[in-house]
Amino acid sequence: MLTSLALALLGAASPAERPWTLLVYGAADNNADAPVLWFVDSIRKALDDDPGFELLFLVDRREKHERDPEFLGEPFSGTRLYRVHGKSVERLAGGPELPQIRTDKECELDTADPATLKGFIDAGKRIAPAQHYALLVYSHADGRSMCPDETSGHSMSIAETSRVLGARESVDFMGLELCNMGGIEVAYQWRPGPERFGANVLVAIPNAGPPLDWERAFERIRTSGHASSSKSPLHDPARMSAADLGCLVIEEGKRGRELAAKEPGMDVGHEAAGAFDLSQTVAVKQSLDKLALLLGKSDARAAFFEARGGDEGEHALNYDQGGPYVDLYDLCRRAAANEHLAPGAREAARAVDAALEKCTLASFGMSAYSGFESGKNGLYMILPRSEAPDAKKKRWKQFTWYSPKTSQVGKTTFGGFDFLRDGATEGNGVVENWFELLDSWYDENDAQGGFNAYRW
Repeated sequence: MLTSLALALLGAASPAERPWTLLVYGAADNNADAPVLWFVDSIRKALDDDPGFELLFLVDRREKHERDPEFLGEPFSGTRLYRVHGKSVERLAGGPELPQIRTDKECELDTADPATLKGFIDAGKRIAPAQHYALLVYSHADGRSMCPDETSGHSMSIAETSRVLGARESVDFMGLELCNMGGIEVAYQWRPGPERFGANVLVAIPNAGPPLDWERAFERIRTSGHASSSKSPLHDPARMSAADLGCLVIEEGKRGRELAAKEPGMDVGHEAAGAFDLSQTVAVKQSLDKLALLLGKSDARAAFFEARGGDEGEHALNYDQGGPYVDLYDLCRRAAANEHLAPGAREAARAVDAALEKCTLASFGMSAYSGFESGKNGLYMILPRSEAPDAKKKRWKQFTWYSPKTSQVGKTTFGGFDFLRDGATEGNGVVENWFELLDSWYDENDAQGGFNAYRW
C-alpha cells in the first residue's frame, strides 16, 4: 500500500482527501447576517453529509443584525469558523492562518480585508484537504467593491484581492452571491495563472437579486450509494469538474426562477446569472482590445453608441435598467450588424462574440431580457451612456473608480483593474485597449488625438 507521502510524490491524491471542499466566506458584518445563515443551512441540508464534500464556514456577525442564531447554536457577535455537518456544527480554531479565531474566546476580524479571505482559504485547505476547492462568497457588492464591513467601515477592493492572495489560495470554482459582479472586468481579474490567485470557473450574477438555488444543485451531487431527494440526474463529486458544478448551479438557478415565476406576486423577470471559464477571459479581452484599436482609428463613436442604444426604443441588453452594465455579447452582436461601422470593426465585434461563446459555459436571463441566449449572453461590461442626462455633469466623472490606477474613497480602495491596465502604455498618445478608447471618447480633459490623461 502506498503511503500518503508516496502518493504525494507521485502526484496522486491522498486517500484521506475528499473530492471537494466547499469554503463559504460569510462577510456578514452588515445586514446579510440572517440571509447567509439561511443560505448555509439550506446547503448543509441539501448535501446531507455526502462523503464527497466537506463544508467549512467563516462568518463575521454584528449583534445589531442577528436574526436567526439557532443554526449555529447560540447568538454571538464577531468572527467564527465552523465545520458544518448536515445536522450539527463544529466550532474550529483558525490555527496559524487565523490565530485570532479561537474556540474559547470571541474575536472581531475585518472581513473586508482580503488578508482575512486569504487566511480562511489557507486554513480551509489545511483543515479539509481535497482534490478540488470551491469558494463561495456571500455578502453585498456593487461591481466596484464587495463585502462591506460595518465595524471597520470599509469594503473589499476587487483588484486588491489579486495583490494579497496568491497562487496558493487559488481555487477550482468560485461562486459570488454578490450583486452586480457578472462583469468582464471582474471575471478577468480572477483569471487563473501560475503565479496569481485565480479560479477556473466563476459563477456570478450581473444584476441585483436573491441568491441562486444552490440547495437544488447540491441535492444533485451524490457519492454512489448516498441517497438524494432530487428527481433529476445526479453528479458524482469524485468525477465532477468545476465546469460541471458551474453548469449545474446555473441549470438549477434557472429552474428555481421558473418555479418562482409561477407563484403569485413573484417578479423574477430581471433575474440572470452565468458560469464562466475564466481561462478564456484573456481571449475575450484581447479581442475587445483589438476592436478598441480599430474604433480608435476612426470617427466611430456615434455609430458604436447606436449599437448600445439609449433610454428610448431598442437598446442592448442592460442589467441595471438603463445604467452602465451592458451585456457584452449583445452589444458586439449589434455592433457587428451596424452598417455605419467599418467592415474591419464589424468583423472584430464578431470575434469578441466568438470568444465569449467559449468563455460562457452556461447562463440564463429571464423574461426582461428579450433574446437572451444561454452560453452567449450573461457577461456585462461597463459602458456609460454617451451623454449624461444632466448636461452640467459630465458622465465620465462619475466613473473615477473605473480606472487602471487605484484611488481611495474614505477607507475603501477602488479601481486598479487588470482589465483596464493590461495591454496599454500610459501617456503614449495611442489607444491600445478598451479603457483607453472609452477615456478618449469621454474625458473632456484629453486633447483631441492626444489621449494623455486616462486617469492613470
